[in-house]
Amino acid sequence: MLRYLTAGESHGEYLTGILEGFPAGVKVPRAYIAAQLGRRRRAPGRGARQALETDVFEITSGMDGETTTGAPVTVLLRNRGRAAPGFSAVPRPGHADLAGMLKYGTMNASLVRERASARETAARVALGSFALKLNELLGVTINSRVVGLGRLPSIDAASAAAELLRARRAGDTLGGVFEVTAEGLPAGLGDFTQHDRRLGARLAAAMLGVNGVKGFEIGGGFALAALGGMEAAGSPELSGGLDGGMTNGRRLTLRCAVKPVPGLPGGAPSADLRTGRKALAISRTSDTSAVFAAAVVAEHAAALTLAAALLEKFGGDSLAEIKPRVDEWRRKTGKLLKNL
Repeated sequence: MLRYLTAGESHGEYLTGILEGFPAGVKVPRAYIAAQLGRRRRAPGRGARQALETDVFEITSGMDGETTTGAPVTVLLRNRGRAAPGFSAVPRPGHADLAGMLKYGTMNASLVRERASARETAARVALGSFALKLNELLGVTINSRVVGLGRLPSIDAASAAAELLRARRAGDTLGGVFEVTAEGLPAGLGDFTQHDRRLGARLAAAMLGVNGVKGFEIGGGFALAALGGMEAAGSPELSGGLDGGMTNGRRLTLRCAVKPVPGLPGGAPSADLRTGRKALAISRTSDTSAVFAAAVVAEHAAALTLAAALLEKFGGDSLAEIKPRVDEWRRKTGKLLKNL
């Protein structure tokens, strides 16, 4: 079973990620992991914190050179922006601050922010790099793109850059929509026999676990509610690559809505929980928009979920065992799928 955990705080010494159940014999170059981390760090709309971080990392277990051994993989990412947690009794609206303060019985919102921060997603991308590479080697291509930014009617590089600049100058932030796609997935990943084995449910958990994501759909998603059954049946691509909780051999399409970053340079109305007085919750380092970085994080989160489904379906402890099984399954099912 493929599973992973992350640990560490936003301004602690390290972020830590552990990936267990990953097969042996997968070459994952350090340059490949660094490139994936760079995509997240340099995404458009990032704030001042990302200019400081370099995501220098160490791999302390689970690899022989640049090839996995089958043992748990441990990745350490050093934080350059290290600092002892300060004190703030002013929760930031829209963040985990207030709920976390109530849950853990603390008046210090900074202690909540240290772990709830999206800085943690760097560890997820580092671990997801292994899953992304495994998917590639098994013939599955996973990509992400931003398809909506704020109220823009359409988006390209120039319009996105201009809108981000406008929002930054205004002290405002933007939400958006991103899409994750996977091509080449074998049919039959996931299962319909239990609710928690449905691949759509597992992918939904992975996508909604990305910081800032407030909406999720597969394929035609909410638009399907406005169609008749005959119209929907005539457009099989609207299924988004999943039927009955299983891959159907077509392209997988996931779409997520990301809320505007709640941390505002000019401050958002809040209160000091110690005194009860009104106060502003000010953020000087927040992103102008998280949607571009969230797309990269979600791509890696999806890769981890899909890699787990591949390993469950085909088994094996090494790439040398798994790949022939996947290839044979494709040959077998391809004969049937080509008739549809």
